[in-house]
Amino acid sequence: MAGSSDPAVTLGSSSGTTATGAAEPDEHGAAEAAPAEPVVLVPARPVEGRTLGLRADDPWSEAGRKVIRLHLGRMLARVPGVLAGEDAEEVHAMRVAARRMRAAWRVFGDGFERDAVRRYRRELRDIGARLGAVRDLDVLIDIAVAHGERRGPRHRTGLEPLVAAWRAEREARHVELVATLESERFGAFIADYQALAETPGLAALVIPPHAPGLVRNRMPATIWGAYQAVWAFDGDLAGADLATLHELRIAAKWLRYTLEFVREPIEAPAAVLIRPVVALQDHLGDQHDQHVAAMLAREFAASAAPTGPAQKAIGRFVDDLDRGVERLGRGLGSAWRPIVASSYRRGLGRAIARL
Repeated sequence: MAGSSDPAVTLGSSSGTTATGAAEPDEHGAAEAAPAEPVVLVPARPVEGRTLGLRADDPWSEAGRKVIRLHLGRMLARVPGVLAGEDAEEVHAMRVAARRMRAAWRVFGDGFERDAVRRYRRELRDIGARLGAVRDLDVLIDIAVAHGERRGPRHRTGLEPLVAAWRAEREARHVELVATLESERFGAFIADYQALAETPGLAALVIPPHAPGLVRNRMPATIWGAYQAVWAFDGDLAGADLATLHELRIAAKWLRYTLEFVREPIEAPAAVLIRPVVALQDHLGDQHDQHVAAMLAREFAASAAPTGPAQKAIGRFVDDLDRGVERLGRGLGSAWRPIVASSYRRGLGRAIARL
């Protein structure tokens, strides 16, 4: 982060230079002069904070800034690993950090100037889309590989054309991700975003006198609103289609992130409230991932027209995934009931009172 004594690496190098700032030869073999200064310097080892340090008496915008600062550090810490492309977990962790920042803008965005909110949310959405395109394929590949390992060598061999196609697509999406992270646009965004994260008051709206402007008097309504968005699905879950369940998953995600942001001032009750939301999110996520894997495997089978062992293996793979989706649908109640129980709402009310 800014002010760090760590060595820096260049992200977003200008045309004519490599990602490390070295000059590239022109068409005649002569090296062009490197620009005097890179677009932006990002510490090679950005500091990864462990806690937000968020307090109930923090001004609303400054609480949001704390969330952004923490997760920006975490996102930047993963950039070298994502560029190297050797560990899929680096992409996953970077995507999680980007999502947390998008959630921060959703929660705290009304404390900042509108133009800033739109600009930063747009950039984070685009970065998240690039990360998601790679991460989603990692998930698909893991599902197919795990299925092949459970079924044995013959089945695993039959799935190889599908896995190979997904790996090739993953590599193509990773190339696009690397180009994004090495682009001038990304470098400029990071420079601008770091300034916002590290400068108290920057782009913050002025709170009128006697208007609620602290975490303790703004967050209660925000938490209840996030919970209501989840609770509203209670009457529609019996026989709900997968699109509805995906919407519920998104609502649960925002409730989880909102509670995580105030974990410190709420203290121990926060973990009790977050745990069942995570369980619901994971349950719905597994169902969604298996549904997508089955759909894309069908598309591959229809377009590639595999024969023999591959056709049989992919067909069995799809059938097993379909059964898994149905099984998870039938078991949704066990993940849902703890969140809509009156005891959960009482616990939520008591936790909010701690702010």
